[in-house]
Amino acid sequence: MKRSYYILLFMLMPTVLFYSCKKDIGQTTLTSPSGINGFTTTASQVVLTNSNDSNQVVTFKWNAPDYGYSAAVTYTLLFDVPSDTSGTNAWANATKVTVATNSLQKAYLGTDFNHLLNQMGLPLGSASTLVVRLKADVNQSTGTASTVNPLYSTITMTVTPYKVILVFPKLYVAGDFLTPNWTQIDQGGWILAAPKSDGSYEGYINFPNTDNKFKLCTQTSWNGTNYGWGTSATTISGAGSAGNLYFGGPGYCKVNADVNALTISYTPTKWVVSGDFNSWSVTATPMTFNATTNQWTASNVSMTAGSGYKFVGDPNWNTNFGVDSKGNLAYGAGNIIVPKTGTYTVTLDLSGGAGNYTYSLK
Repeated sequence: MKRSYYILLFMLMPTVLFYSCKKDIGQTTLTSPSGINGFTTTASQVVLTNSNDSNQVVTFKWNAPDYGYSAAVTYTLLFDVPSDTSGTNAWANATKVTVATNSLQKAYLGTDFNHLLNQMGLPLGSASTLVVRLKADVNQSTGTASTVNPLYSTITMTVTPYKVILVFPKLYVAGDFLTPNWTQIDQGGWILAAPKSDGSYEGYINFPNTDNKFKLCTQTSWNGTNYGWGTSATTISGAGSAGNLYFGGPGYCKVNADVNALTISYTPTKWVVSGDFNSWSVTATPMTFNATTNQWTASNVSMTAGSGYKFVGDPNWNTNFGVDSKGNLAYGAGNIIVPKTGTYTVTLDLSGGAGNYTYSLK
């Protein structure tokens, strides 16, 4: 009886092995698609204004790539300018937006799309070419990265953003040299801002008189904390009994106030345009300050395409503005590149407080 049992088991083994192998052969295999099909935009040209802030102005859509099974795909939209989409550092400075897993579209309201374009530093009020790249990544079921290479698809469109004032914590200037005097107003030239919300405020103030008295206020009234004279000209106090701050002008100053350290400093500046066009002189192209607009301008400045320039606030270059990787003004940053040969009016606007410094070339 035992011998018959072993003979039967031996006869059944090939059948068991066959079905076992058949089951393995039938397992799903991950495939790599050739690309992403159907990547489109609902609008090839988008002109943004505050009137379409609440409207859906553009939607990006695409088809799901076929990986041979129901894969969890992560999509990323990369926004960049044409000049940054080729070469060894292609797309390195792109603004990246991650889309929800397996979602096949991304829609933007006007306010959100305009904010994105402002962050990129695109020219305001004029049309620019925007390159949008869609990237698809598939992960393993464990959540770890797959060996399948990412997929890409790219489209171009034309966009016209408008200026957005980024809102940061502010201190409002109230003083005897402003009109109306001793009144807090939320407008350019009257504010310091703290872009990092860390109690460190900065702004540029025009002190027109030889004797300028003022306070820095947390509200557009006298109901908040009003910082005045501390124990010296470089300190401040939020006590109700604090005297007025004082600066002996006239002068256009960068003012830094730290409400945690209770310190204040003044850096007088007088701005010039310095660049390839004038051999980087700090005297040849002075700017003129307009006390009404709170802007600095230099007219009839001839520059050639591809050349560079900066804004310089003192002869020793201690205070100077270039542009960062997003095209925003930043201290000591790279040269501002002239887009095309021409004669320009160059404008520098430092009235909005730190985080809202702007310039224009027209």
